[in-house]
Amino acid sequence: MILPPYSVEIATVGLLVSVLLADMLSRHGTRALWVVFVAGIVVVLGIAVAARGEGTFVNGAYFADGLSWIAKIALVIGTGLAGSLSLHGLPLRRKYHGAYAALLLGALLGMMALVSSKDLVTLYVGLETSAVSLYGLAAIAKADDRSLEAGIKYLITGALSSGVLLYGLALIYAGTGATNLDAIRAAAGGGSLNALLAVGMVLVLLGVGFKLSMVPMHVWTPDVYQGAPTPVSAFISVVSKSAGFVFAIRLFTFAFADLRQVWEPLVMACAVLTMTVGNLAAIPQKSAKRLLAYSTISQAGYLLVGFLGTPSTGTSAVLFYLFVYTLTNLAAFAAVVAFSSATGSDDLEDYAGLARREPVLALAFTFALLSLAGIPPLAGFIGKFYLFAAAMERGFLWLVIVATLNSVVSLFYYLLVLRRMYIVEPGVPAPRLSISVPVKAVLLLTSAGIFLLGILPGSLMRVIGDVSSRVFPGP
Repeated sequence: MILPPYSVEIATVGLLVSVLLADMLSRHGTRALWVVFVAGIVVVLGIAVAARGEGTFVNGAYFADGLSWIAKIALVIGTGLAGSLSLHGLPLRRKYHGAYAALLLGALLGMMALVSSKDLVTLYVGLETSAVSLYGLAAIAKADDRSLEAGIKYLITGALSSGVLLYGLALIYAGTGATNLDAIRAAAGGGSLNALLAVGMVLVLLGVGFKLSMVPMHVWTPDVYQGAPTPVSAFISVVSKSAGFVFAIRLFTFAFADLRQVWEPLVMACAVLTMTVGNLAAIPQKSAKRLLAYSTISQAGYLLVGFLGTPSTGTSAVLFYLFVYTLTNLAAFAAVVAFSSATGSDDLEDYAGLARREPVLALAFTFALLSLAGIPPLAGFIGKFYLFAAAMERGFLWLVIVATLNSVVSLFYYLLVLRRMYIVEPGVPAPRLSISVPVKAVLLLTSAGIFLLGILPGSLMRVIGDVSSRVFPGP
């Protein structure tokens, strides 16, 4: 049975209310709250898979199609796994857990609105709805000065990027006389361009680049990831990026399809800078969270390479890699959550000898890092293959070579972490670690997904390819 396309949003609102009620009615601990959250996410995921119908609402401003369907599934998976990490990975007092879970779901709801928007107004409303929740999540550990600092930095830079984005959207409206994406596409048809539209596109690219951690809008990423609670960093790294790329696909690949000669050179430059800066800055890092933050920046660069492919092929590659990236990055952050919860340390030096203390944790972290580096037969390899193939289809051989060289650089600093875990002896005898059941479950699910998508990518890619060909018919 195919449910109405808006069913997933209704289910998410219902889960948000249920979580708040569970928090109010539960007098002892947070177990009931998180049981409701995890069970509800499973239900919402099932509804998201079944809600494959298409339709328009709010006079065409809210639009459900295959792209929004795929994106919502990825968003729900990312939220569920990040929420599961939060059960024992949050430095919060009991009374804040309900607000934390509600903010997670609020951000999810805003991102669902974002990926289903086909109007500049609803796009911006969805973006800001999710952003406000993310600011609160970053600063939710009130007793930790680093969390408060991360929230303030995120808020200030986010407000700046929102202003840039809003000004860009206003210029696009001034240049086309429309806010609906179909009308904007028609107004820009044939490659007609005016100064207002050109400046608006540049400003929107910078605003979206903040969400994507794209150079030069990446400066907030390392400090926010390091200061925020680790499950929050995991959530921001995967869910926010998924929504941001769907935003970019809607606006640039669809609405500005006839103006590729204007925005493509900018995206190419940003892709090269994002990959290179992210990878080179990751090499000297001593903090696991900062290393993953710079890794996240470099991964955005690889996604931009695929984004430059043809509308159908490029969108397929980007959507597939978003699934791969969600599982891989959450596996890496789950390992960091497990280690920091048991040791209280985020220092990479303390990972020395981890393979002997906790071999299963070290193995899961190894799979995640090698997948991020693009080593076969893990999912990261086939994901990068699709991204690079999409760019090659457009003749961007030089860009693929740059991306491949950057993958080699990333392998260097991932291997430095593996060397600490498997070869370097700890300075002092260290006890075995105690890992909570939810974190173990996330490690198991994400590791299995990394192997499954790496060995058998065909089923998911066929579904995504069918969706992309419907959204972008033709070459």
